Amino acid sequence: MTPPPSSRATAPRRRVQAAALAALTALTLVAAGCSTPASAEGSEETPLADYEGGQRTFGQAYEYGNGLFVQIKTPVEFEPTEQTVGLGGEGVPVKIRVSITNGSRTDYKPHTLSATAVSGGVEATPLTDATAQIEVTGPSVEIRPAGVVAFDLAFLVADPSDVTLTVIPAIGGYQPVVYSTP
Repeated sequence: MTPPPSSRATAPRRRVQAAALAALTALTLVAAGCSTPASAEGSEETPLADYEGGQRTFGQAYEYGNGLFVQIKTPVEFEPTEQTVGLGGEGVPVKIRVSITNGSRTDYKPHTLSATAVSGGVEATPLTDATAQIEVTGPSVEIRPAGVVAFDLAFLVADPSDVTLTVIPAIGGYQPVVYSTP
């Protein structure tokens, strides 16, 4: 027996509708950042966020997209102690105060911060001094949401009036913020 004409036309239409619905679902998953249906269902794979960096003058705060605030004070000359490591070359020792406010929803680990400096067109030498609490990164603690941490970095620079500091606040997900003298 041959099906009536209306049901023969309905079967291809249903296949087209099902294909369109599948395509729309796939596009929605891609737009939401999910690469597979399994990742949309709550699998353990979480894509790493990428928070845009920027440029600031020393003293200005920078806010990342997740609410992490970074503020770097103007470099100041300081008198190193006998325990200061990194003084082997020529230059002027400067100390730079870093303040970070965790406005994100997750804990922040300041020991994952990295910083490099350039002064007078020359890469600056990082200085450390355990007695003066100067390290090449932040302290090894976790800062909870709404918490604040402040610490000092130090460098041996060619020209203290011409310093550019590039900071990446944590491993993975953050683009650099570049601070410079006005």
